[in-house]
Amino acid sequence: MEQKGAGAGAGKGAKTIDVSTLGLKCGLEIHQQLDTGKLFCRCPTLLKEGAPDFEVVRSLRASAGETGEVDAAAKHEQAKAKRFRYRGYRENCCLVELDEEPPHPMNPAALQATVQAARLLKSQLLDEVTVMRKTVVDGSNTSGFQRTSLVALGGTLPEEPVRIQTICLEEDACRIVVRERDEDVYNLSRLGIPLIEIATEPDITTPEQAQRAAAEIGMVLRSTGKCKRGLGTIRQDLNVSIEGGARVEIKGAQDLRLVADLVRNEALRQKGLLEIKKELEERFERKKESGQNGENDEKETDWKKERTSSIIISPPHDVSKLFRETACGFVKKGIASGQSFVAVKLPGFDGLLGTELFPSYRLGTELAGYAKAFGFGGLIHTDEDLLGKYKFAETEIAEARTALKAKNGDALLFFLGDRERIDDLLAFLLLPRIERLLHGIPGEVRKANDDATTTFLRPMPGAARMYPETDLRRVPVPADVPVPKLLKEQEADLIRRYKIPASHAKELLREGWPLDEYVEAYPNLAPLFLATTILDTPKEIRKRYNRELALEEHERELRGILEAADKGTVPKEAVIELLVDVADGKRPQYAKFQAADDREIENVVKAVLEAHPDAPLNGLMGEAMAKLRGKASGKTVLELLQRLSGRAR
Repeated sequence: MEQKGAGAGAGKGAKTIDVSTLGLKCGLEIHQQLDTGKLFCRCPTLLKEGAPDFEVVRSLRASAGETGEVDAAAKHEQAKAKRFRYRGYRENCCLVELDEEPPHPMNPAALQATVQAARLLKSQLLDEVTVMRKTVVDGSNTSGFQRTSLVALGGTLPEEPVRIQTICLEEDACRIVVRERDEDVYNLSRLGIPLIEIATEPDITTPEQAQRAAAEIGMVLRSTGKCKRGLGTIRQDLNVSIEGGARVEIKGAQDLRLVADLVRNEALRQKGLLEIKKELEERFERKKESGQNGENDEKETDWKKERTSSIIISPPHDVSKLFRETACGFVKKGIASGQSFVAVKLPGFDGLLGTELFPSYRLGTELAGYAKAFGFGGLIHTDEDLLGKYKFAETEIAEARTALKAKNGDALLFFLGDRERIDDLLAFLLLPRIERLLHGIPGEVRKANDDATTTFLRPMPGAARMYPETDLRRVPVPADVPVPKLLKEQEADLIRRYKIPASHAKELLREGWPLDEYVEAYPNLAPLFLATTILDTPKEIRKRYNRELALEEHERELRGILEAADKGTVPKEAVIELLVDVADGKRPQYAKFQAADDREIENVVKAVLEAHPDAPLNGLMGEAMAKLRGKASGKTVLELLQRLSGRAR
């Protein structure tokens, strides 16, 4: 069955094509979470998972925007008729997230960080911020809208020749947990976390430039020092088009390394669709010249009235009876359970559904993505290996073609599911999309996949989804916000002040670790020790103990351990051992690492010397430290060994 994916590494084989020659245009929308507390309440930006403290269930309905019209994307989501279940946690969710309480005033720290980013980009700040509601009825917001506000216009990136279009401050949406046919489950933790959204003009002309520009915007945002850290805290949306194509928005690219491949694959997808358009035009022209007009039965007049394209598609035909005893297991089982097996004829499409738009991604894959967006597992088509892959019989396919009056050169699509749902999929989404193949590429929103392919999400939204927020006053934009240094300048400062390697300084800033705060908080610990603990300890724990430790998720425990080391309650050598406790999901066991007094250290060293009087100093040092692990510093033990043995290392 054709499904959404194109296979890992789908973009690699396509890198030989220079997509910049296709008239590529690309703009970016970068969304960065802020660690300032939520935007319209005072809940922390802590993300939680696992068993929720409470659940609520909602259904959402699209409403008209400021123009008086209902947005096309909202209509599309409402047509799915889904129910939404929200999992909440008392620690980071309140009545604001549940849409049971009006929003609180805008978080001033989040607005300040947005202003700082705008000034770094030399954007023109507005005098005041007006909060708007953006209709979103896919369930990702309990209210059916997302609050967003424009803060600045214009500006340029410091290095890449890419202009800034807008800078906004908005609230993040819920995180999807699971999608089911009739219900989607969301985690409320993420809802309301502040997002800075920076949108560029479509000045980008190569996939590589898109990746560089995204990295540069990320650098500017992290320069504010207010960004959250970790995977998923920054998301890249890409607007891509080629000459003769259309603007397509790719949502949710979390991995910067995928940006270039996503842009490249989208350009190739549009190129492939334009080539299919040309091939269809030529096929229909040849068919017209030969006198075959592809007309359907006259009884199908009502169906044809709904079609405005020259692709005349016959009505869907239930072929369940023909496949009731099929050797294809999942089709036979589905029909036996009451599902329908429905076929649709595509005149003149033979061979096109198997055409690759780019390596491992076919037109059939493209159409299957629309079916998946409507809750189906995919679709089957006659350009696939129906006999070998699905175990269909030749007679079954022949009878289906006869039932649909399919001729040579026609293709068939097959769908398994509830008949009413299949009819809705075909009428509202898939058949209009197939007809659109003769008229170019539709502007639409697509989801970024982990293999650098994309899947249809919804039609492109418009202005109809925006209307003013009535529960919040306008907020003056602060004019006296200090402008931070860019990350590269901050990197040079760290190297100069703390004498740490450039690689450490760069990684600390890239990951958003505030070394200045740590140095000030723990004055008895060397800056290099602090930097090494933050950056290298998780790697060392993985290597030595086969444990995983996401230190940014355990900063509270890290600070507690460093405080103990700073006060001398435990030696520095115990820090890694205590962090292993954290990696194991335990509380740090400080009692195991209480510092040994001078007498205990001396007794251990004397015992080691007596047992191995002729051993080299390095060996003696290793044995002594094994007995005193986490209880004495290496410096103290070495000095004592040298003094008592009368040897230098």
